[in-house]
Amino acid sequence: MEVHPLLKALSNETNLQILTLLGSGSFHPRELARLLQKDETDVSRRLKQLEKLGLVAGRWVRVGDRNVRVYSLQAGEIRVELKPGEIRIHTGEEEFDETLLRPKRMPQVENFVGRKEELDLLLGSKGVVVIYGMAGIGKTSLAARAFPSACWYSFTGLEDFYYLTWQFGLFLNSLGWDELTEYLRGGGRSEVDVFELITEGLEATRGTVVLDDLHKCEDERVLRMLTYLAPRLREGRVVVTTRVKPNLGADGVTYLELKGLKPEEAYELVRMKGEKIELEEFAGLYGLTLGHPLALNLLLEGQIREKRQENLFDFLFGEVYKELGEDERLMLSILALFDEPVEYEAIKALYRKKNAFSVLYSLLRRGLIERKGDGYSIHELLRGFLREVSNLESAQYYGAYSDYLAGKETPADFLRAMKYAIASGDRERVRKLVAFRITKMKLLITDFPTAYLRILSPLSGEPTVKLEMGMVYFQKGLYEKAKKLWLEAEPGLEGVFKAEVESLLADLSIELGDMESAGEYLEKTRKLAEELNDLYTWLSYYMEKTKYDYRRGDVEGALKSAFKELEIVRELKDVQEEPLVLLHIGDIYTGMESYERAVTYYGEALELSKAYGIRFLEHATYMELAKAYYGLEDYEKAVEYATKAAEYFLKLRNYRRAADSIAYRCVSYLALGELEKARTDAWELVRIAESTNYPLGWAGYLFLGAVERLEGREGEEYFGMGREKLRGNERLYDAVLGELEKILTSKVNKVPPGSPPGDEDIHPS
Repeated sequence: MEVHPLLKALSNETNLQILTLLGSGSFHPRELARLLQKDETDVSRRLKQLEKLGLVAGRWVRVGDRNVRVYSLQAGEIRVELKPGEIRIHTGEEEFDETLLRPKRMPQVENFVGRKEELDLLLGSKGVVVIYGMAGIGKTSLAARAFPSACWYSFTGLEDFYYLTWQFGLFLNSLGWDELTEYLRGGGRSEVDVFELITEGLEATRGTVVLDDLHKCEDERVLRMLTYLAPRLREGRVVVTTRVKPNLGADGVTYLELKGLKPEEAYELVRMKGEKIELEEFAGLYGLTLGHPLALNLLLEGQIREKRQENLFDFLFGEVYKELGEDERLMLSILALFDEPVEYEAIKALYRKKNAFSVLYSLLRRGLIERKGDGYSIHELLRGFLREVSNLESAQYYGAYSDYLAGKETPADFLRAMKYAIASGDRERVRKLVAFRITKMKLLITDFPTAYLRILSPLSGEPTVKLEMGMVYFQKGLYEKAKKLWLEAEPGLEGVFKAEVESLLADLSIELGDMESAGEYLEKTRKLAEELNDLYTWLSYYMEKTKYDYRRGDVEGALKSAFKELEIVRELKDVQEEPLVLLHIGDIYTGMESYERAVTYYGEALELSKAYGIRFLEHATYMELAKAYYGLEDYEKAVEYATKAAEYFLKLRNYRRAADSIAYRCVSYLALGELEKARTDAWELVRIAESTNYPLGWAGYLFLGAVERLEGREGEEYFGMGREKLRGNERLYDAVLGELEKILTSKVNKVPPGSPPGDEDIHPS
């Protein structure tokens, strides 16, 4: 029976992730692609397919002078009804009678025997569960058998902690809990916040996550996360498989050391393989392998009944290897080059023969390779032997695999592509990847800095690699390290790479306040932009020039440059940058006190952000609109927009932006005479300051003093506390005090006796 397209669509994990994300709001394909770490073209194709099936609805939204296509969920419910001989699927509009296919998210478990005691222990556990033991002992199979509905993630060694965090977020989102993905979309990076959100999400959903091969993970933050989760999880669960027992403490952690199969379990495995041997002969086999599943399998495959060498696994596999055909040996040698599962399409590209499927199937049946997710890999115990006997040119295969991964155009695959490009030793291939990252994947360095730095380090002497490593350090705030690398790289770079390093050095100089050097680097960037006639280089130039002019007080120059930015991002159709540039134009007009013009450009930024589903920028725009309407003395609108921004940023735990929003709402309440609401906001600011020490939060005491003044009291205690807390932040103190004096004066026509102390009271003599 041919399976209906609806069921095929529902059997695909990426489609299911798209549907669950659309359940939380409307999205543009590019934002969905970013969240899912997928290629935008692939996501667009899937959306069109899901639209034809009636699961999602696409609509054109008019934004400025163009139409933008956004998608939302149409079928809010898919009901499965079990009938004799059929499964009936209802979407609310249509009904299909088919067999439902299930997505395969984890390793396939075949020939599983025994382990009843271990399964009982795992199923009765909560918190963090650690399954540890030697390679090939069955840790992965046991976890997959115990938790078939878990979210599964296998470490490769490339992971950045925040990449893993995205996987947690997408899993929790699929269970209806979106707070972690919203936090990450908003640029949240606090380790403690992430730990807390993962805990809350797993508890709320009672979810189970399996982290396979933890021993490959090189990011210590993952171990800190597990230590944090263990005593706090009561309903959720994180299961870890590893060769080495990690030290996570005892509170909330269940440790299970997995050893060989019991004799009766091993005998059942032998019979399951179709082997007929006498009990006496089996006893000899068991004594040789001690119940190790992989060793038993190799021994049975090679028809070997005795040990002949010290290295049991090399000997056993060597005997099996002799019996393999040439194609099977080639396939194994290719897979042995890689420390990670390789997708079938990539295998076909590397193997380059038409019988790839049949050879893979033969090796799977023999138990010599295993399937993990969408990929195939050879067991680590056998990889070393194969690398010794193989005569393949690894550089050729690493280069081809790098090209395959780069063609997928997703951040995760880009990281792997760079790893294998460096392993291939082909510096030109590395340079091409860097050029692609500069123009197409600007957010990769922000999202996965640690992983990228680790991948680049083996080729740290290459100028383009120094350029990239400097970018990572710059994002981390390590300016001197970044500057050193960029200055070292500068003489060896040409073309777009040279332009990139000059614009970055200009940016760094602006950050450090060295405006003379910034001007020199900007001029170099401009000349290169003219020479290359490259839009991305011109964009880099104008972005830095806008900052440069604004910092020097040349507001007109900054505005002119910002409009050039806008012109270029529209030509490039860069949906991530355009609303940000509009926001910056609004900020410049706000700085000029041209509030009505600022509102116009903020309005465009808001419209675009909402259309493209970029919620962080949407709410950042609400905050800026609150400032502009406050400047226009439209305090009710200022309160409206500040409230939208504050609620969102508090949810994201972005307390700096939340405090900015609440501060504008608080002074607007003061101007409106809504003193109780102003008092509530003022205390909220103090609470934020007490937990984060963010300076604007301490201004809450000044707002409390203003409330008391407007109620007819002096408020001296609060003004004094605010002055003390803001000592060292005189500019902020003066700015807040200036706004409060305007409000107090407008409310009572003059500042009452005992008015807030002026500058002379806070500046040291």
